[in-house]
Amino acid sequence: MKVAWIDCSAGASGDMLLGALLDAGADLAYVNAAVAAVDPSLSVQVGRTARHQIAALKASVEVNGTPHPEGPAEAGHGHGHGHGHHSHGPTRPWAEVRRILEAAELPDVVRARALDTFARLARAEATAHGVDVEGVHFHEVGALDAIADIVGVAAASVSLGLERVVVSTIALGGGRQVKGQHGGIPIPGPAVLHLVAEAEAPVIGGTAPYEMTTPTGAALLATLADEFGMMPPMRVGRTGVGAGGRDPVEVPNILRVIVGETTERAATQLVYETNIDDLDPRLWPPVLQRLLDAGAADAWLTPILMKKGRPAHTLSVLVSSTNADAVRRVVLTETTAIGLREYDIRKHAADREFTTVDVDGQQISIKIARYDGQVVNVQPEYEDVVTAAAELKRPVKAVMAKAIAAAENLWT
Repeated sequence: MKVAWIDCSAGASGDMLLGALLDAGADLAYVNAAVAAVDPSLSVQVGRTARHQIAALKASVEVNGTPHPEGPAEAGHGHGHGHGHHSHGPTRPWAEVRRILEAAELPDVVRARALDTFARLARAEATAHGVDVEGVHFHEVGALDAIADIVGVAAASVSLGLERVVVSTIALGGGRQVKGQHGGIPIPGPAVLHLVAEAEAPVIGGTAPYEMTTPTGAALLATLADEFGMMPPMRVGRTGVGAGGRDPVEVPNILRVIVGETTERAATQLVYETNIDDLDPRLWPPVLQRLLDAGAADAWLTPILMKKGRPAHTLSVLVSSTNADAVRRVVLTETTAIGLREYDIRKHAADREFTTVDVDGQQISIKIARYDGQVVNVQPEYEDVVTAAAELKRPVKAVMAKAIAAAENLWT
């Protein structure tokens, strides 16, 4: 199983996490394709740097090819912080950001992670300012940065094929900021505290008298984390180091992502099952999608025959214990089931990673599976193929064939 440990001993921000994931091997082209699908003016550029003589990768947002002044994803205020962000000016409501993400041509798993992260931010800001979630507005500058950082991190984590993410204790920082639109703001900020409380994340104040973890960073960590704690048993493969905007004297302003293989031979997961004979069959596709969005690794239906000759389906859902509650909630609220069975299984999986190929100007994601370091499968993402076929006005099977041919050199 491919596992990552995220070291947040110097805090976290969106650009730090994005830089670390890219430094750990995430595909920059895949990340930029996802970012551009949301807003064509945005792109991510990277450059080598150092913090306290530790080599790191700095990820920066560009708008129409021009470096962009960084800004936070906080709503309702725009105070500066230890990673160098600040923002003023026009705003975008959370509902608009949500519509943009829902309409973008993104892989489903990337869209789900980005929506989850922005939703966490919106809930945190609504609580911090005492407003309704739908009334939350992101500052325009901050929203642009957040789109690039959040969608970029979601895409990078998918590109790496991570199956389990463990996040360390998060350093939040301390002190008092005075650059906010509404005056001095205590650190840790209210939004950050809400985010880590909601995620039940372990935190410390840290060693620096400024904001070490931004709301964007906290929201991304909450979305990615399967659990919190020390580095799990693993064989280390790659280490990615992402740099923050500042180079303070108190601590190296870096975030590390350590990627490797778990030393366990197989991972324990749960299977939930229930037999259903009274659900309108037209509802099954959205139910299965909601289960996947809730964190299920897989969900499927098996036709069965119940007592008295009634045709029915067994709904089966494969899920980690981390997402078990969310999956149970979907089953019991979205279907007619009033109970479900649970049992443990051992899952063996090949390592997975993602890249992209170009088919007549259309970017198509390719999933690569490796076992013991050898490529055992290369497969285009079907939804990308369907989208490309519609754009090119060609049969899906023809575009699929060209995508497979374009990926031929990946079998090495």
